[in-house]
This record gives sequence, structure tokens and C-alpha cells, in this order.
Amino acid sequence: MKSKDKSNPLVHQPLSVLLALGLTATSVHATASQETDHQAHAMHHDMSTDAGAAGGVEDHSMHMQAMQSREYRRSTDSYSLPDLDLIDMHGDAVSIGKLLATDQPLVVNFIYTSCTTICPIMSATFSQAQRQMGEAAKPVKWVSISIDPEYDTPARLREYAERFHVGPNWQFITGDLQRIIALQRAFNVYNGSKTNHRPVTLLRAGRDRPWVRLEGLTSGAELVAEYQQLAAQ
Repeated sequence: MKSKDKSNPLVHQPLSVLLALGLTATSVHATASQETDHQAHAMHHDMSTDAGAAGGVEDHSMHMQAMQSREYRRSTDSYSLPDLDLIDMHGDAVSIGKLLATDQPLVVNFIYTSCTTICPIMSATFSQAQRQMGEAAKPVKWVSISIDPEYDTPARLREYAERFHVGPNWQFITGDLQRIIALQRAFNVYNGSKTNHRPVTLLRAGRDRPWVRLEGLTSGAELVAEYQQLAAQ
């Protein structure tokens, strides 16, 4: 397994964009050309801290730690994935084995729709990367898997997807909680609860190829660069 830290100079840039808790596609599009998704980290931190002071909210300290980091770690890994039946955002049954065992390039992440910290940033990064890639993004399967399937019904996933102008090649997956946990364990991203969720993006050039694991937050430009490096190999 090869591992390398990538420095992200955008994380501690001056804050110039405000992301509300209900991140909208309009705000995502407004920042895409300048790659300012990481400039919102500090605002999310302040908002979560203020909410925590009011009581009744979950501990997002793990998310805050991820959002404050300057670097992401790149590694090459192999995973033995279970063949599980889950559900997509349209309510249709999906075989994860068939979905991920494809000759098409894959980009996969784990999110949940009620998250107000790293998940909107990760989804915005997917959206930005697809726009930057243009036509080159169409052959790629983009897959976001909910780690809170008991809340994230297909209807909620569709509503969430609309905020990021999701196209037909970006799928959102939910389903049985224990099956989702089994899939997280297979990808080594399970941390016991959604509030301990780490930002991880997984890329693969095609069937039987190794996975590239990006541990930490990336910008849209960094994700595009990682994909282009993978595709060129």
C-alpha cells in the first residue's frame, strides 16, 4: 500500500463564502469557479460550536478535526466487498456487487443528508469536480452512500441530490442499516457512529483495478487531478 500526504493550501484561506446549514446548489455554483469549498470550513465550525452551546446537538468534534486539516492522505488499497442488496434514491433495488464491479471508472464517498459539516463539502466537491471535467465526467460512475439510512429515505436523498444538480451518472444509495455498516467495514470507513464519520473518497479506474483512497477533504480541483492521474496510469 502506497501512502502520501497532499497539502491543501485552500483550507486556511480567508473566509469569503458563507455556507448556511442548508447548503443550496446556488451557493455551490457561486463558488465553483474559484474552488472556495474549503473556505467555508471556519464558518461551519463556528455554526456547529454555537449550536453545541445551545445544547441538544451531536458531538461533531471528529468532523471539526477533519475540516481543520491542511492535508489529505493518498493510498492504494484493495478491498473485499460484500454483495449486498441496497436501495437507490429512486427506491429501486441495487446490488452493490454489480454497481461497483464495473469496467467504468468509479468515484465513491459516504455521506448523510442531515450532516452540516463535512458532508456538504464532500458533495460540493463532487459537484465541482464533475463540472470541471465536463464531458470527461460522463463515463464515470459517481456514488454517494448514506451512512444514516434510517433517516435518509429515497425521498430525502432525492431532495439532497437536487441541491447539487445531480446528473444521471451520480447515484445516491441507502438501505438496511446493518448492510450499510457491513459495506463501511469492507471499505474500512466505519467508526461506530455518523458523528465519527471521516471524509474518505475512493476512486478506481475499473474492474479488478486497485482502489485509490483519499483520506481527508479535497477540493474539486484536487479530486480532478487525482482522477486524471488514475486514468493516465
